[in-house]
Amino acid sequence: MRSINHTLGLQCKVALFLLLLSVASLPAAAQYFGRNKVVYEKFDFKVTQSPHFDLYNYLRDTEDKQWFSQVTEQWYSMHQRVLRDTFKQRNPFILYLHHAHFQQTRAIGGQIDVGTGGVTEALKNRVIMPLFEANAQTDHVLGHELVHAFQYHLVQDSFSLNALNNLPLWMVEGMAEYMSIGHIDPNTAMWLRSAVQNDKLPTLKDLTNRPDLYFPYRWGEAFWAYVTGRYGDTVIRRLFLETARRGYADAIRTVFKVDEKQFSQQWQEAIRSAFAPMQPGMQSAPTGRALLHQKNAGDLNIIPSFSPDGRYVAFWTEKNLFSLDLYIADAETGRSVERITKTSLGAHVDQYSSFESAVAWAPDSRRIAFVAFAKGRNRLLIANTSGKIQEEIDLPGITGFSNPVWSPDGNTIVVTGMNEGQSDLFAYNLQTRAMRQLTNDIYSDLMPSFSPDGKTLVFATDRMSIGNTRVKHVFTHNLALLDMASGSVTNLDVFPGANNLNPVFGKDNNLVYFLSDRDGFRNMYSYNRDSRQILQLTKLFTGIS
Repeated sequence: MRSINHTLGLQCKVALFLLLLSVASLPAAAQYFGRNKVVYEKFDFKVTQSPHFDLYNYLRDTEDKQWFSQVTEQWYSMHQRVLRDTFKQRNPFILYLHHAHFQQTRAIGGQIDVGTGGVTEALKNRVIMPLFEANAQTDHVLGHELVHAFQYHLVQDSFSLNALNNLPLWMVEGMAEYMSIGHIDPNTAMWLRSAVQNDKLPTLKDLTNRPDLYFPYRWGEAFWAYVTGRYGDTVIRRLFLETARRGYADAIRTVFKVDEKQFSQQWQEAIRSAFAPMQPGMQSAPTGRALLHQKNAGDLNIIPSFSPDGRYVAFWTEKNLFSLDLYIADAETGRSVERITKTSLGAHVDQYSSFESAVAWAPDSRRIAFVAFAKGRNRLLIANTSGKIQEEIDLPGITGFSNPVWSPDGNTIVVTGMNEGQSDLFAYNLQTRAMRQLTNDIYSDLMPSFSPDGKTLVFATDRMSIGNTRVKHVFTHNLALLDMASGSVTNLDVFPGANNLNPVFGKDNNLVYFLSDRDGFRNMYSYNRDSRQILQLTKLFTGIS
């Protein structure tokens, strides 16, 4: 989950950020923000003012408005202390209730991709973002985008916006990631350990020249964690402004009194020294064999889902180069059997939710359900294994949702849905077309999975970490069980303080498999409901995402 993983909501923003940098130098007459974008709904925006922001929103719940305004001001104060900058007037902030609404924004031009978490516009310094299903992701993207607001403000005050061209993407995005996540991030550490294991640590020149190969968010965050670990957070403002003035190589020479090549070597050695000693005793690669890889699929193959009969695996892949599409492959050989989605979308589908939502199999292994963005809302698509779309369903009462899961009797699909900015679990009856809300609280309830008998849902939730308040910046996720008959929720006390995610039941109703980063390495575990025994099933040096 980006998201919880701090990846998922930000990955595709690289191209959009570059677009905004180029737009910044255009004359006003050449700007066509949102002129040709289709808007399916009219949002009744009202302005909620706080000391430093004009929050344009259409939240009905006063408590949610107060929470978001309070957290926004908290991030402002934290960033202000580091960057020593003050907004001279309230900064505009446009907030959408969920991502499907955000994709319709006309504040910026062009299509908003499903992987874009938020955008900060250089010309007007507007922050535009949605609320997310995970409180952790909302908080992270909010903190990230407000760093960009400070960055633009600093550059505008000190230079012209043309100075943005001197700032490499890894420095800008890495700074926003570091200041919204901090030094310790298991997801970034997974990237670094992979590079150590394969002896492919990049130089700063590599990061600058190949943002397609070295993801700017993760590597940029690692750079700033190293720099601040040596020199403290007070160096952030100076290095950022020196880079805007003269480029990163001259800025490093000015601030640190070493050239860029030597600094890169020191940085690489620090990463090796931190992670190489951990390698002995860890698995270098998963056991078993590669099922989907470059030779039979694409360079990027993500979010696999096995059919109940074990014959097929559905997965998203960029095998066709230009987009992520949904394929079904033979679970034994990995050979592609059918392509479910098409690169050129029809009039009924704008985008597919490929980054942040799993695929659900029907119990008969003949149909799959997945999420699309269509006409301003998320829509549930049901297709057969030949790729024919059989149904397109607008779930009643919720316009944004993800991660459908099919009940064992085939009658119900459960999703994580958004309603008034709050994420809960909802059950949709395919026969009666009725919707039942399963949870209703301030907690994020994510990634549901049915027990084989259909009586219980296991899911990830932040309810144990946040208690009765979301006004904090530390969110972790425990596992919980929901009784489908009574609606009661039981928290599982598994690795408190860790992110415990992606739970699924085994073949019986007793065993739950899940991923946890309890020791900084995200690996697979099992939990026995009867004995409460936890077993670690993998010990990968890199980790599992």
